[in-house]
Amino acid sequence: MLASLVSVMTLALLSAAPPDPKGPTCRSIDGQVACGYQCKSDGQRVRCAQTPQGSCQVIDGQAICFDPPAYIVRIYGDALPPPECKAIDGQVACGYQCATQFGKVKCARTPAGICTGRNDELVCFDPPPEVYAVYGRETPRSECRGYGTDVACGYKCTLGAGKVACSKTPQGICKSDGMRLDCFDPPAQAFCSWGKSLPPLQCQLSDGQPVCGYGCTKAYSKVACAATPKGMCKVFDTEVHCFDPPSTQDANPACLSILGLASLETP
Repeated sequence: MLASLVSVMTLALLSAAPPDPKGPTCRSIDGQVACGYQCKSDGQRVRCAQTPQGSCQVIDGQAICFDPPAYIVRIYGDALPPPECKAIDGQVACGYQCATQFGKVKCARTPAGICTGRNDELVCFDPPPEVYAVYGRETPRSECRGYGTDVACGYKCTLGAGKVACSKTPQGICKSDGMRLDCFDPPAQAFCSWGKSLPPLQCQLSDGQPVCGYGCTKAYSKVACAATPKGMCKVFDTEVHCFDPPSTQDANPACLSILGLASLETP
């Protein structure tokens, strides 16, 4: 009877599925416990990625992990480019398009992001989720531009009023009146409704300052614009009033899903 029981237990142990090396696990060191994926220890601390697509490594004697945003994982799938890690003067960072300068290091969080340094400062920019939702893996590369001690990153970077500024989306625009430099971008929901066919923004001067949008309407020296192509502006009692119908009613569900994933990660 005992021999039979031992045989059954031995068979059960031998037939048990081995642990998945890519699955979650927990590790501890000096009383510190961390759980997740691809855990790494540098001898003083242990770090784990929080998603299966995350990665960890020990660089410059420090364990560090990076997890790509959930909407980026949804868009790229198995074609997600591997992140990089860089270290300088004891600082480490992981992500994309990492830049090191002035004893500092920073990385973008998405593949189409960008980082640059100027005047003892490192600046990174990532295209917003609505741009990825529309362009997917073909999301246009952003740029960085400097002027004097200032640096800005994004799209359609513009010099004006002694400053530099960039829009957050390829459909955005930056305008200067000589005194100020302002950038305008369509709302996120508009991208989900019109996609790549989103009409270009219109710009006019209102009391000498640029305003941009759609259906821009003027009343004396004042101008106001709707935020979306289906919006409307009317003049009542010498003032311009604008209204935008809800864009989400005509929006692409997949695009809205991407925005929803992104909003869950917003602190």
